[in-house]
Amino acid sequence: MINAVLASILSAINALLALAIVVAGAGFGSVWANSEGYSEGIGIVIGLVVGLLVAVMVCGLLAVLLDIRAGIKEMTHLLKRHELPPHGPV
Repeated sequence: MINAVLASILSAINALLALAIVVAGAGFGSVWANSEGYSEGIGIVIGLVVGLLVAVMVCGLLAVLLDIRAGIKEMTHLLKRHELPPHGPV
């Protein structure tokens, strides 16, 4: 039971973490552009792109793991009820 609560909390935190990574990327891009003498708009765009890539890698991996957990939970539930889906010849 506590695992289910933690998994649902982690799922919500995952979405917020992705948003925070993208926004932080834009902020770092802006600071980088100002320190290197580039336009702040270019820095924000580059930071958004890099932040999005990092968010996809980090939060996407976490989302896949949460999805695998849900699939295993569903398979366990079906096995306990002995309601296996029909399958063809092996």
